[in-house]
Amino acid sequence: MKISQREIILGVCTLAAVLGGSTWYMVDSKVDVWKSKATEIEKLQQQYSLHQKAIKMQESWLGELNALQSKLPVFDTKKRSVSPELMKTIKTISNKHRVDILKNSPYPEKKIGYLYELGINITWQGTLNSMVNFLAEIQQHGVRYDVRTLTVTPVGKNTGKLKGNMVIQCAYLRKPAAAKKK
Repeated sequence: MKISQREIILGVCTLAAVLGGSTWYMVDSKVDVWKSKATEIEKLQQQYSLHQKAIKMQESWLGELNALQSKLPVFDTKKRSVSPELMKTIKTISNKHRVDILKNSPYPEKKIGYLYELGINITWQGTLNSMVNFLAEIQQHGVRYDVRTLTVTPVGKNTGKLKGNMVIQCAYLRKPAAAKKK
């Protein structure tokens, strides 16, 4: 049996069509998977670059952290309560700006990592100008003091005085007396 050239061409074309169709079928079923993998790879590369930037910024963050920590007051670990000293400092600032502290009461001390926080609830009275100056000086102390809540109401009609309540969070460190002297 002899195969003619026409039959050879038809056989090659049929084989090419079958191979092309099966390749198309196999590739088409994998395209969605490849696209999702490509998207995932791109997302992971973006995360990788963000993490690399964060690692590079760690040195500056540690520098800033050390600078902020150096500004925090340090109290002895054996000292029972630091609230009198913190309230005295706030009272000094309030007297300087003529804000009357009518009542103050500390909240319990909270340890957050190696940092300590103590909230002081203050009932106050003063003029708008004196209160603004008081809050501005509190803010100048950086991370030492943070006014978390502040309520303001007028004392009476046309008196020019205000009264209210605020909670000041005081941040500080506690170290043994020997470590504090370093």
